[in-house]
Amino acid sequence: MIDQPEPLIIGLFVRDVAGLKTKHTWLPHCAPGIARANGEGSAKAAHQWDLWWDRSISNYWNGPDQSQEQLAGMCWIPPDFESLQSLPALQEVVARHFDNARQWARDRKQEHIELMIGTPDPRPFHRGRRGGRGLDETRLVAGLERNLGRRAQPFQLRITVIPGAGKELWQLDPHHVLLTDELLRDSVEYRGRITPVLQALL
Repeated sequence: MIDQPEPLIIGLFVRDVAGLKTKHTWLPHCAPGIARANGEGSAKAAHQWDLWWDRSISNYWNGPDQSQEQLAGMCWIPPDFESLQSLPALQEVVARHFDNARQWARDRKQEHIELMIGTPDPRPFHRGRRGGRGLDETRLVAGLERNLGRRAQPFQLRITVIPGAGKELWQLDPHHVLLTDELLRDSVEYRGRITPVLQALL
């Protein structure tokens, strides 16, 4: 499953626009880049962002086992952002930047959809979409199966995509990878990076 979860995208925007210096220095800056607002977020807000990110990326992977409380903890819902009551410094930063963050996330989501399934065909009398990645992962697994000479055993792999700078992939656990959409757009590089992850699961 490939997804670009809106709560994570909004969170990354808030981190960059507020200049939060978090412990997650491995996470790239957003792409396209975001102009920082005046000043720099407090160390307390940065620490609370780290707590939110760790909880959210872990909860997101739990899939069907998520409780409604866990799901709510990922989402920031205006105007009160009640899920952040225990993180007041972050709550204040989020309230200040949320509207811009949500619009930015929606723009990235549209780009992600177009990457995955293509854009509407503009030609008269032509229905459907042009471009898009299609079923790249399915084809890749089929090729690995041919090489192995057997069918793949059932497996689960969640691919979480973020709009980050650079072509990066991080394996969070054997069944969950986090990667940048810049990597996803480079089909050759992506196949080279995701193949070992798939091979380990087959």
